[in-house]
Amino acid sequence: MERERFEGGCSTIVIGKAVSETGRVMVGHNEDDDHSIIQMHAVPRIHHEEGETISFADGSAVIPQVPVTWAHYWTEVRHKDGASFGDSYFNEWGVAIVTNSSNPGKQNDEDIKKCGLGYAVRQILAERATSAKHGLEILIELVEKYGYISSRSYQIADKDECWVCELTRSNKLVAKRVPDDHIYFMPNWYTIQQLEPSDKENFYYTPDLVEYAIAQGWYTPAKEGDYSDFNFAKVYFSDAPKESCVVRDRNAWPVLGFEEKKWKRFSEKAERIYGKDDIKNLLRNHWEGREDANNVDYNRDPHQKNNDPFTICCSATVESTIFEFNEDAASSIMWRAWLQPCTNPYVPFYLGAIKAPKNYAWMDYEEAKATHFAPPAEEFEYNPATAYWIFRNLIWMTQLDYGFCHKILAPEIAALESKWEGEKAEILAEYNRIKAEDAELAKEYLSTYSLGKAAFALRWAMEMTQKVGMAKHWANEEQ
Repeated sequence: MERERFEGGCSTIVIGKAVSETGRVMVGHNEDDDHSIIQMHAVPRIHHEEGETISFADGSAVIPQVPVTWAHYWTEVRHKDGASFGDSYFNEWGVAIVTNSSNPGKQNDEDIKKCGLGYAVRQILAERATSAKHGLEILIELVEKYGYISSRSYQIADKDECWVCELTRSNKLVAKRVPDDHIYFMPNWYTIQQLEPSDKENFYYTPDLVEYAIAQGWYTPAKEGDYSDFNFAKVYFSDAPKESCVVRDRNAWPVLGFEEKKWKRFSEKAERIYGKDDIKNLLRNHWEGREDANNVDYNRDPHQKNNDPFTICCSATVESTIFEFNEDAASSIMWRAWLQPCTNPYVPFYLGAIKAPKNYAWMDYEEAKATHFAPPAEEFEYNPATAYWIFRNLIWMTQLDYGFCHKILAPEIAALESKWEGEKAEILAEYNRIKAEDAELAKEYLSTYSLGKAAFALRWAMEMTQKVGMAKHWANEEQ
């Protein structure tokens, strides 16, 4: 019998630029989507005809197209019923877009029928935004005009800042900039609490956000006309948070070096510098050594806890990504691991000319857009010619004896990531040398390097599947 879709959710960490090892914002994200498959596309810059419009199968909005849409990497999450809320993006301007569920959010049943946007928002942001702030402005315009069908939190980031935008099942939203000296973590609930109307540089909310809540009976101020006790996260959230979110919150913050707290927080002021290793440790975490861990020294698969994967690295994780921004967008890096990142290396994808590796998708981006909400059933059958299933094979192998496999894979992964990190200075130096003479050729250089590493990662996954299988075979022979 097929298990119901899990009640967990994605996870996102943001490091402010003042406390980042790079001096720029860093973002890490685990995308969790049960019973889904993914492919990676490179969408080129496209020029459009005057009068074009765009629409999407999960919403009624018909939106005017812009003259030019920007090139971007697109991780597409495909589900047999169509997936509105799983995809992530990184565009040619160095703008990253990831999202997290904030369900269950409150709604007015009649108003939700008028909302016309779901999937459209993330794609449009990738195609149009030239900065995180510009992305926020686009999002505000879209949502307040057309309305949004879900309760979600968007993280829109570039090298300088990250905006957290929390959308309701209406045309209302609230947005807050992550402070430069803070760490932000999203465990899948609303994180913005008190409104900050005087801080227009770092905060935004729909003008009638409070009045709408009062009209719905969701909020009554303690003192009429005084909204100082208004708490967005409490007012617009419809019920107690899911247990999986509570578990993630109480474990993730201590993993990052902060104390547990009784109520949701937006971010915490950092007392030290954070970097990729901190992000990796969090995104790969199964609560090792903590009370909520479901294993002792990996005596069982750590990704499962009864029927719900409560850890950050869990059975439903389909992609793990770290965005390392650079001053020059083309030399920014998307470090990407297939499925559970504890079992695969983070592979460097320089933005460069934005090209997709062979076998990382089984159709081109145009066909993917056309079939996203109605994928054929055969896509979900095993296909060893595609990267998704090659990496899935390795994951399946580890589930037979995670502790045994982890001892083999962990040092292999660490060595690979160390090697690629060590190559970075030389790669960027060569990029800058070429760029001085030919900027487009320099972008191609970065793309060629990235495609090579992506191809290597595929071969590595196949070799590791064989290596752990053979090692287990000989270990059994010796028993």
